Amino acid sequence: MIRRVVLGSLFTLAFQIQAAPELKGRPDELKSFLYPTKQIVTIRSSAKEKAYSDKAIISVLITTEEDKLADSVKKNGELRANIFQSLLESGIKKEDINTSKFSTSPQYGWFGKEPDSYEVVNRMAINIFNEKQLSAIATISDNNKEVTLSDTEFEHTSKAKLEEKVKKNALAKVMSQKIFYEKTLDLKLKPVAFRDFDVVQSGSRGAQALEQRITITGSRIKLSDVKSKSPPVMTVQSFDEVEYSATISVDFEIVNDK
Repeated sequence: MIRRVVLGSLFTLAFQIQAAPELKGRPDELKSFLYPTKQIVTIRSSAKEKAYSDKAIISVLITTEEDKLADSVKKNGELRANIFQSLLESGIKKEDINTSKFSTSPQYGWFGKEPDSYEVVNRMAINIFNEKQLSAIATISDNNKEVTLSDTEFEHTSKAKLEEKVKKNALAKVMSQKIFYEKTLDLKLKPVAFRDFDVVQSGSRGAQALEQRITITGSRIKLSDVKSKSPPVMTVQSFDEVEYSATISVDFEIVNDK
């Protein structure tokens, strides 16, 4: 009797084992079956802000040439001192006027081993914040053949604030969409990750369309330029509009409270 009960229990257990579903597959597939993947949605949004470049760095070259090196260095120093004083009188602050180290180069004639003269070149970098100051620098260049404007860079002094603002606005748009989907679809979203793309600074559409060409006057030009039939021209920037744009992407997990 006992033997029959034991055999019956074994048959029942064997039947249950055979009836259970068989799990096959790779470890990652079994893991997804036992632990279902979380439902993730991604909301992405961008923001833009416009501002005006309010600072320019003007590079001025001061070139003097004399028969003796000492005379050329002295003349260059005196000219720089006069320019420095003129810039102060025009309203430019002392800390916005920077002078780089000068360079010298001997000038040789067609014949002879000794240089005919010595050329000294010094660069001044001047920070300006309005067109009146730019006009003062242009006047100095026009009145001195030794002075030329070599380069201009424009900056926006509130760049950090604008970058933070566009990121904040982009994130606010993302969170606004989150609230909209939660109310509309009757669900709850939990932020789990985000991607903060770099802020891009560029000229606005209007600024990019503007190309200002001016004729250079009152400055020395190379001999090759004199032979040209058309006057020398250069493309310049101005205190114009700049645009900041940022994109933020946030991953949300769909939370099931039920």
